[in-house]
Amino acid sequence: MTTLSVAEQTPEPRTTAAVSRRWLYGAPTDLIIGCGLWSLPLLLITYWVEPYFAGGFATAFYALALVCNYPHYAATWYRACAQPADRRRYRQVLAWSGLLTLAGLLLVHAHPPLLAWVFTLYVFWSPWHYTGQNYGIALMFARRHGLTALDRPTTRWLWAAFVLPYVMLLLAFNRGPSADPLLLSAGLPPAVVKAAIVVLGASFLAITLVIGRKLFRQHPWSATGPTLALLATQALWFIPAAVIVLVGEAVFQVRYSSGMLALLHSAQYLWITSYYARREQGPQWQPWRYAAVLFAVGIALFIPGPWAASLWFGLDFTTSFLAFTALINIHHFILDGAVWKLREPQIAAVLVQDQTQPPSADAAGSGRFSPWWRRFALAGAVVGLGLLAGLDVFKFVLGGRVTDAAALSQALKLNPNDALVAARLARLALAEGDRLRAREALERAIAINPYDAESQSILGQMLIEQGEYDAAYRHYQAFHEYLPNDVRALVNLGTLAARRGQEETGIAAWERAVQLDPEGQTMAWANLGDAYMRANRVPDAIRAYEQALRAPAADDRQRLEWTLKLGDSQAAAGRTADAERLYTQVRETAPAKGFPGLASTAATRRAGLYAGRNQLDMAAAEHHAALQLAAESQEDLAQGAAWFEYALFMARQSAPTELVFAACLQAETHFRAAGASPVVQATVQARLRDAEAAAGSKAAGVRERLAEVLSQARAWQPQAAAR
Repeated sequence: MTTLSVAEQTPEPRTTAAVSRRWLYGAPTDLIIGCGLWSLPLLLITYWVEPYFAGGFATAFYALALVCNYPHYAATWYRACAQPADRRRYRQVLAWSGLLTLAGLLLVHAHPPLLAWVFTLYVFWSPWHYTGQNYGIALMFARRHGLTALDRPTTRWLWAAFVLPYVMLLLAFNRGPSADPLLLSAGLPPAVVKAAIVVLGASFLAITLVIGRKLFRQHPWSATGPTLALLATQALWFIPAAVIVLVGEAVFQVRYSSGMLALLHSAQYLWITSYYARREQGPQWQPWRYAAVLFAVGIALFIPGPWAASLWFGLDFTTSFLAFTALINIHHFILDGAVWKLREPQIAAVLVQDQTQPPSADAAGSGRFSPWWRRFALAGAVVGLGLLAGLDVFKFVLGGRVTDAAALSQALKLNPNDALVAARLARLALAEGDRLRAREALERAIAINPYDAESQSILGQMLIEQGEYDAAYRHYQAFHEYLPNDVRALVNLGTLAARRGQEETGIAAWERAVQLDPEGQTMAWANLGDAYMRANRVPDAIRAYEQALRAPAADDRQRLEWTLKLGDSQAAAGRTADAERLYTQVRETAPAKGFPGLASTAATRRAGLYAGRNQLDMAAAEHHAALQLAAESQEDLAQGAAWFEYALFMARQSAPTELVFAACLQAETHFRAAGASPVVQATVQARLRDAEAAAGSKAAGVRERLAEVLSQARAWQPQAAAR
């Protein structure tokens, strides 16, 4: 129903016949269903009640789709195919749109990652389709009520008023990254989206006020009411999403192509298409036959396909269902735009002039009733498809009981190739602590749909937590093959590769992860910094650590650790002033945040810088502070590191050998208690043997009075050694 001016139309006398032609089914039905006046109470009920009965609402909408949503798609097919003349008129669009839909279904089933693109197109196109329908019905009522004030320029402004809420909704859809793996987003900056929404909202309000003022000045409210009611419905359907964005909340895009809005749109569509079919067929109109055809065709479009693809070809039922849903909707949008145009005389005669179309020769020759075998076939189709629909709803109900293992298992028996139900069973098993059953269910879900990123991620994390690193590495390799741009897979693949000593593989995986998500992957940046330092790529390490520190870290400790590492990389690059600033930052901040062990490490690092400048007194003071902070932390690893670094410092400054030996002995004790890595313990023990050899006969005495010697070591000063 496209743009059409209603100017230059002579008002009719207010006779009873003229008044009756202003409505399709009567004022109450037309205003409530056609103009959407029931939208506000129904949307409010959904908003307030659905969170408390989410499962019940999902089942209700799924069941209502059988008698409302699906038939509304079938109504478009009926409009294009019911009459032989219509089939001839629309055969080209029927042919190319049908072939396009079939090609899309084959492509998505062959390569499921395409589903996100198709589903995004469907979700973004749906509200535009709603917009076109609301606008077309508004023009229809304007013509039926003789709104001469709605001239061509005003009609164009009315079109703009209908389009603006859709544009606001589209901006809301594309604000920031998408939180739904099935939906893509342009990732528009939130501030830009908010500003644009404010401007568009103000424009919509201004245009609506101008149009309303003009219409009310020249026509009574009873004539202008339907058109303005549809404009209000358009705003009510779409502008709340913009308001949600303005207050900083997320918008769930799928709600605008399913749920209550889809139901309201479908009911509106059936309201007008049934009227057209009745007026077009005249005496041959059979309402129950029309309803039966729409019911059967609607189910045939959506339900048998996913079941056949799943049971016969072993494809994932949920993926197939979503593919059919998206592509048949897109086909509906295309076909609807071709068959419903108010500018076509045939359509305008029925919807605007309220004429009854004379039956075509083909239709007239067929008589009032179809042959008995056609009626029998229709009845059989309705019954058979109704039973299949009942089975589908039953499976949906079972699969929606996410806390009932028996129900989920029964749903899998009805259709064993449903990855979504298998994944739900796995999550339930995890919640119950049954990791074996969870693993089996996850492996089943992934076997059905290896493109299920969530199940892949959960299984991979489970393998890591269980210490099965080789199995986890193989899992993430396969995960990466199916979903090469999944950031979680890349980060863990890099970590596992680095653990196996495959540094280049790890670096490549992390570099790809930060390329895909440079702002959100702080751990990948930090891991890259570590890997670059091991590879002696110091400038790259500095850049990686700086990038990790730009984003909020998981906790304060992590941020402090990365700051220390950035200091280390700056020191390795010869930027000692920058390194000292970073070490001082950690040294002063860590104790207040409850991390004296990190402050001890920072003090040790500062001591190393001072020793390099031959500021030995300052270096000794920092080592003494490091020992004190490490003791306060009660962390064996921190204490072992502080004593070991102090032992090295004293040895370089020719401190008494018994003091060096005591420090090494204390470091070895703490590292052993901390369960340090074999490499660390081997290094410390080697230094301990050297210190014991240097101490000679004094070593036994140090072991006997270790506490006393350690006290002397804490008080040692390099100046005394020089004297």
